[in-house]
Amino acid sequence: MALIPGYEYDIFISYVHADNESETFEEDGWIDQFYKYLDTKLNKHSRNIKIWWDSNNLDRSEVFDNSIAEAIDKSAIMICLYSRLYPQSDYCKKELDHFYEKVSKEKVGMTVGNRSRIIPVFMSNIPHTDWLDKLSGTSGFPFHDNDDYGDPLKNTSPEFGDQMIQLRNALVRIFDDFSKETASLVELAPLPLAEEEDKKFTIFMSEVTDAFLDRRDGIIADLTGKGYKIINGDSSISDAEVHYKQTKDAMVKAQFAVHILGKFPGRKIPGETDARYIQKQTEIALESEIPQLVWVSRDLDFNTIENKEYQDFLKSLEDATLTSKKYEFVRGNEGELAKLIDDYSTQIQELQSQKNAEHQTIKGAPIKVLLDTHTDDFKQAFNLKKILNDYNVDLIFNPEDGDPQENIKSLYANIGEAKKFIFLYGNETHKDWVDIRVKNTLKKLMDFDRYGQDIFIYAAPPEKALDSIKVAQNPMVKIVDNSHSADLNGELLEAFLKDLKADKL
Repeated sequence: MALIPGYEYDIFISYVHADNESETFEEDGWIDQFYKYLDTKLNKHSRNIKIWWDSNNLDRSEVFDNSIAEAIDKSAIMICLYSRLYPQSDYCKKELDHFYEKVSKEKVGMTVGNRSRIIPVFMSNIPHTDWLDKLSGTSGFPFHDNDDYGDPLKNTSPEFGDQMIQLRNALVRIFDDFSKETASLVELAPLPLAEEEDKKFTIFMSEVTDAFLDRRDGIIADLTGKGYKIINGDSSISDAEVHYKQTKDAMVKAQFAVHILGKFPGRKIPGETDARYIQKQTEIALESEIPQLVWVSRDLDFNTIENKEYQDFLKSLEDATLTSKKYEFVRGNEGELAKLIDDYSTQIQELQSQKNAEHQTIKGAPIKVLLDTHTDDFKQAFNLKKILNDYNVDLIFNPEDGDPQENIKSLYANIGEAKKFIFLYGNETHKDWVDIRVKNTLKKLMDFDRYGQDIFIYAAPPEKALDSIKVAQNPMVKIVDNSHSADLNGELLEAFLKDLKADKL
């Protein structure tokens, strides 16, 4: 969920893909850089803020993409990166129109506090007369230089940093106003029926012969009454490919599968000699990893079955030679089937709950680690964040962005929240900058009597001579040298994670 209640994303970024084309092969496009800076700035306010932008360059044909429309519907605010190409883009105009229309139907409306929910960020010096109608009445943020034409600001310029801070502050105010307004509008309500249904334990009841139809319908009614969600095998399907796909889809949705098999193999598959749908459905289902129950009557003698292929199939099931996957083969009475399925389902749910609890105990709460980086090394910092997030390491970004006093204040503010500290020695960072930042942190930790806190200097490419970093001689500091490789993996990653999660180096 997003920071703003009732939405999946706080911000949707609308832009022209051509504006993200890099002038060189060595740097990210302007939109990439804008997103990373904005995400980092907002992360200092709250790590719950969610931004959606089309980072995958979805195919933008004339047909408005459903995934884009869905993301817009789930977003509270739209930022339009308004360039000279923006009003020429039919796709961007569709995004803007779609957001405008969906907001006009919401109780909160277009204005929150005193600001529009559509926020233009101007990449060029564009006069008001050239703005799209939907932007009338809005006030934007100029991210361009002061020349007549106005080129986008370089992310290294002081003006870029100043505008980013103003944009961040405006967004934070909107978040606060939005939360207050939605809190007064949204009351706690039961989950929609569709969401409630999705939370139920799901059982796949496979296709059966006519002899078992009434029994299966009774079992389904019984299980549904106990709160289970049931997916049926469909006996009306005659196309083998459709039958295969439907069974596969059911296995993805189900948490438990039940196969009630009798003396007769059921409908024949067109074009095949002896193969039958019920047998085929069971074979397809048993390819899945989910728990499964195969039931036959206690009195069924396989040797009396005329269809030799089906006879061999049942024997292989009972002898557990058909598949290496786990399933239970049970001979029993029809009258006990509903209770049997209910008992197995309860056991599966209890086992899953136990596994979840054990996993949570092992995994524990994420370890909070401060990542201190220079803005010029954002790309390497984001790559490191992406890797460590997969290993339950919650990185708190603390980028140096030009104002020394603000940077130190931010660093000190985050010290109280972090357990360990990583200082990125990257592509642009000077070793003296790393020395100073680490020394400031060590001093502050000692002021708080936190001598056991661990500090890492993470050296990213290009290759570096690390023996000149004086502060690394401190026993609280450890160097992780990945400067010789673009990837962090293998033994170095394993050792790094072990040290990060250790109580003390």
